[in-house]
Amino acid sequence: MTCPTALPASASGDDRSPFTVTVIGVDPSGHLARPIPADVLAVAGGKRHLEAHSPAGIATIPIAGNLDAVIEAISAVPGPVAVLASGDPGWFGILRRLGEIDRPIEIHPAASSVAGAFARIGLTWEDALVVSAHGRDPRPAFATALHGAKVAILTDDRTTPAVIAQALLDSGCGPRRVVVAERLGHRDEAVTSYDLTEAAKRSFADPNVMLVLDETRNMNAEAAPSAAASPTALAHTRAATQWGRPVEDFEHRDGQITKPAVRAAALAALGPGPGRLLWDIGCGSGSAAVEAAALGAGVIALDRDAAQLERARANAAAFGVGIGTVHGAAPDALAKLPDPDAVLIGGGGPDLEPIIDLAASRCRDRIVIALATIERVAPAMRRLEAAGWRATAQLIEVSDLVPLGDGHRLAPRNPVLLVQGEHP
Repeated sequence: MTCPTALPASASGDDRSPFTVTVIGVDPSGHLARPIPADVLAVAGGKRHLEAHSPAGIATIPIAGNLDAVIEAISAVPGPVAVLASGDPGWFGILRRLGEIDRPIEIHPAASSVAGAFARIGLTWEDALVVSAHGRDPRPAFATALHGAKVAILTDDRTTPAVIAQALLDSGCGPRRVVVAERLGHRDEAVTSYDLTEAAKRSFADPNVMLVLDETRNMNAEAAPSAAASPTALAHTRAATQWGRPVEDFEHRDGQITKPAVRAAALAALGPGPGRLLWDIGCGSGSAAVEAAALGAGVIALDRDAAQLERARANAAAFGVGIGTVHGAAPDALAKLPDPDAVLIGGGGPDLEPIIDLAASRCRDRIVIALATIERVAPAMRRLEAAGWRATAQLIEVSDLVPLGDGHRLAPRNPVLLVQGEHP
C-alpha cells in the first residue's frame, strides 16, 4: 500500500485538487461528518449510505464484495469523488485500500460503531480493548475477549457473537456480560444485554458490534493497573508490568509453583502478548498463566486438581487479570478449546506424549514443556520433531545466595529442563 496524500479537513475551493477523493464518515445515527462536496462526479459507498445520502443525478459506485473493482472505479472517475464510510474510515475502514489510489485524499471521520455501542449503554471506553474479527483470523479477538475486562469486537457472519460467547464458555473464563449492538443507525437497531449462555444460543443481525464486559473486575485503570492493557489505559497507570515475580506473590501449595527464573524463561519462549492465546496445561497455582495474562495474552489454564484451579483463580483475581480455567485431564479436556498460539505443558505425567501430539497438531507457533527428569527430554523432543517442529532443550539451574556465618553460600534449587518447540 502507498500512503495517501492527505489534505487538511478544512480544505475547500482552490485548496482542493480537481481529483480529490473526499472520504466522509457516517456516524452510528446515520449523520454525515460533512456535506458531500457539490463538485463531485461520483459517490461511492454502501447501499444504505448511497440510498440515504447520494445526490440525485450523480453517478454511484456501490461498495460491496470486490474492493479491487471499487478502487478501479474510483480511479477511473475523471474528477472529484466522495466516499461514504461507516464511522471513522481510518479505523478498520476503507482508507487502507484508498491509499492505493494516486490521488489526494481529504478525510472527515465520524464516530465509530464502537463509540456508538458504548454510547448506547452509557459506558466510558478509554480503557477498552478493541479488536476486529471481521474477515480476519478470529483467534486474536477471542484471546482479547478472554483477557480483557472491557472488550469491543467487530464481528462478521462467520465469527458471530454467538461463536465468541461459546468459545468463552468452553474456556471457563467466568461470568461476562455481553452487549450486542445490532444494525446501529438502521430503523431496526437493537442493543441488547445477555450473559454468555444466552448469547451463545442466539443469532444476530449484521452488522453488529459485540461488547464483552467482565464486571467482576475493577475497570478503573488507576485502581487496577495490572489489568490495563490498552495504550490509553497504560498511559494513565503508574505501575509497569512485571514478570518473573517471587513465589511469595502467589498463593500456592507446598512449594508447588513454577520458580521465577523458570517462569521467566518459559514466558520468553512462549511470547505472550495482546491478541495471543495460550494454553497452560497442568497450570498448578497458575503463576505462569497469571503472568502471561498480565502481559496481555488470553490464557486458558487447565488442571485435573480442582483445588489448584481455585488457587489459579485467586491469583488471577489478586493481580487483576482474567484467565479461563478448565477442570479436567489433558489431552481429552482440551478438545473443545479454541486453537492456541502457544502452549505450556507442565510435566504431563503418563499422558505427556499424547498431550504433545495434540498440542503440535493444533498450536500455531510455540510449545514449551517443563520437565523434572532428564529421561523425559529425548522422547519429548522426538515427539515434537516427528510432528514437524524444531525442538531444543535447556537446563535451568538457579542457586540462591544465603547467609553462612560471616559470609554467604549458594543454596541450589531443583533444576528444571525446558524443552522448546518452534513451528518452522
